Amino acid sequence: MAQMAQTHEWMFYEVMWRSWAGRATVPYPVPWWAQQAFRRWSDDFDSGTYESKEAALASNALYRYWHMVGVKDHRQESLIGQAGEIEPVYDKYCLLFFLYDPATGALHLPQLPGEGTVSQRMEAPHLPVVLTDFRAPDGVEFVQRTFATAVGARQRDLVVTRVTVGTATGQPREGWLCAAVVPAGPSGFQRHDRNGRQITDRRLTFLRHLPTENRVETNSGWGPVFDTAPEQYGVYGNPDFSYDPATYLAHSPFHDLVNGGKLNGAGQAQDQVAGLCSAAFAWPFRVIDDEMFELDVRLPVDLYSGADDLAEIRAVPAGELEEANRAFWTTKLLGQGLQPELPRPVSHLTDLFRESRSQLLILSDHGEIHPGPTVYDSFWIRDSSVEATACSLVGDGALAERQLGTHYPLKFNRGTGRIGPCAEYGFYGGPHERDDREWDSNGQALWAIGRLDRTKGRAAAFGARLYAPYVVDGARWLRDNRDQYGLLHSGWSAEHLGERDKPHYWDDLWALAGLYEAARLAERIGSPDVPELWAAFDDVKRATAASMRWVLAEQRRRGAWETYIPTGPGDVGRLDSTMIGTAAFFHPLRLHMGSKLGTDIDAAARCTLDTMYAHFVRGGYRHEAAWNAYGPYLTTQLAHAYLLAGDPARADALLGWIVGAAFPRTEERAVALGAWNEQHAFTIASDFHEVPSRHWYMGDIPHGWAAAEYLLLLRDILLFEADEDRDPHVYIAPGVRPHWVPDGDTVAVASAPTLFGEPFGYRLTHDAGDRTVTVEITEAPDRVRYVYPCRFGSVRSVTADGRGLPVSGDDVHVPAGTRRFVVTYA
Repeated sequence: MAQMAQTHEWMFYEVMWRSWAGRATVPYPVPWWAQQAFRRWSDDFDSGTYESKEAALASNALYRYWHMVGVKDHRQESLIGQAGEIEPVYDKYCLLFFLYDPATGALHLPQLPGEGTVSQRMEAPHLPVVLTDFRAPDGVEFVQRTFATAVGARQRDLVVTRVTVGTATGQPREGWLCAAVVPAGPSGFQRHDRNGRQITDRRLTFLRHLPTENRVETNSGWGPVFDTAPEQYGVYGNPDFSYDPATYLAHSPFHDLVNGGKLNGAGQAQDQVAGLCSAAFAWPFRVIDDEMFELDVRLPVDLYSGADDLAEIRAVPAGELEEANRAFWTTKLLGQGLQPELPRPVSHLTDLFRESRSQLLILSDHGEIHPGPTVYDSFWIRDSSVEATACSLVGDGALAERQLGTHYPLKFNRGTGRIGPCAEYGFYGGPHERDDREWDSNGQALWAIGRLDRTKGRAAAFGARLYAPYVVDGARWLRDNRDQYGLLHSGWSAEHLGERDKPHYWDDLWALAGLYEAARLAERIGSPDVPELWAAFDDVKRATAASMRWVLAEQRRRGAWETYIPTGPGDVGRLDSTMIGTAAFFHPLRLHMGSKLGTDIDAAARCTLDTMYAHFVRGGYRHEAAWNAYGPYLTTQLAHAYLLAGDPARADALLGWIVGAAFPRTEERAVALGAWNEQHAFTIASDFHEVPSRHWYMGDIPHGWAAAEYLLLLRDILLFEADEDRDPHVYIAPGVRPHWVPDGDTVAVASAPTLFGEPFGYRLTHDAGDRTVTVEITEAPDRVRYVYPCRFGSVRSVTADGRGLPVSGDDVHVPAGTRRFVVTYA
């Protein structure tokens, strides 16, 4: 039941509404996300999560989109809004820029439509630097470059934003460049929900400008530090403790500039009612031709205090910090790890690949990869297993090793108690897994450890160092903690699968994959536990296959004409989007390879993909059953499943939507710059052509799991391994479509880590005139053969290192050791 809003939530709600309604008289920087809520307002809200509609708005429940900058493997990420607003620390304060013309009294705020044009982009796909360009109607233009860096001996974090003001027409222009400190930022005003997710109190109850130090204090922390002192400033609050929203509209820097042409000159203010203090600072400029006015601002992220810390913040010129940041990311993402090369028609896929890599590196907190920078800035076994595996396969293996080798053992429970129906000892999980009964975590941990052991190679002995107790006892936990049917117990696991009081096949599929990897690891290190582990695998396999066969038969008995595996045995006949869990059968678990559950289950899982596509794909995967929104990472999982199931055309169709969802736009404004939220709102995906009749859920952006899924998908489009334990072979360009590679163009991969423990690389060139495809192997593991699925036409002949090979279908089989082969197609 809805309850009364807290005072600050109600006040924020009123001030935003009134500011938006009165923007023609006094412009106010209403955040992008609040504008979207007002664009199609509904009093409906998620009452299971929020106590009031005001709390939902203040928390930004519906439009959680922003950009991110940060430092590799540091604790705190920083957020950038759609108009360049900077939230250096989640839930603290926001800094934004705008223009003021004292001659006319006109305010030009990049947040507001009609006040000018705003464009945004990343400086380069491999550089986490956000560029915001704002051009006012009078031709004044400012460009804002924002990045994160580390300074000093302790390498503490700092956001630097560099603003240059010029004239777009070359004509002389003058005015004020202004900066404002406000409480509401790109992520919201104050997150407060029934789950207790209120990390810090974001309300600005106290603001102070310190002219002698040229910086701002926000509550008890440090705010912006200016390289150049402002000529005017003003700090605003609620000194009379008024509960009237009109007070905030009349006492603000924006009201004073429009109505009086100056700021109030106050050095500090408080607001103990709603925490809506604000401040503004102004720098006059005059520019002509190609002249520029420049301003650098430094925003502390970590804790700083005292004169020595202030000196450290200012010690290195902003230009040097910017160049060092550029050099680091260029070396890391262009010089290290897997380097895909794609032709011009699809070169944007490589760009997005590098951006996704940077996101995972930034989301890593000292070796723990977190799935988001705000409400998901925490550690889950589930998300991190996919993220670590993606990192290991694209060349960031040190991060994967630190996460799995250091942080996973810390999540291995050693107690003797119980977690619901299960034993505590041997269970992988922290608070998330324990509290929500996420029984998928053991399978995920064992799978990720086994895959990394393969990737690092036998000499690294990664798995051997973790085998006892973390692998063998984690596997025994799966053997010993199942229900009377031999399945994992009811729980929430990946919450997109359905209710927490029901069992889900997702858990059992992960258990199978984890036990398989555990048994193979035991074989590689010569452990006597091999028979025990294979027996556990066989038992879970028997129970899972028997349950699925019963469900499929029962659905046929009830008259269902479509074949599909529902989310679990308690959901017979449930034809809804929760069945997406079955995609894991193919990706990432590859249980179809070797028909690990039987050919009949393979066929049913393949049919399930088509059932999902027919019912729930409209461009992307619509997960209305749980989120009432698109699922970007679910769409990527489905695309990957189709790739591995042998339908690259459908995978390519889904990939097109995935790429578009990373760059959504509304009203000609960029919403995201190459990133995905866990959910993608129907309103944003359609630019409000589709507005749901009920609320929807949104998580965090950039979503680490989504970035990892994209990395794995593009990598497997270019190459993937198969049958690594019996007949090891690698598929070359299995998802590359003919229209990707025009005549004379090349697809290439360099320095790709593989599950064979050695890198792989190739160059594929298409000659449309001669109707040939030439593949040169530039590096390869020993004793691994190749399969090239030719997509250009029926294969007529194949030569390998000058020798002819037999032709049998369009999958070209090439022996290990081949350095060059040529395929001629019809």
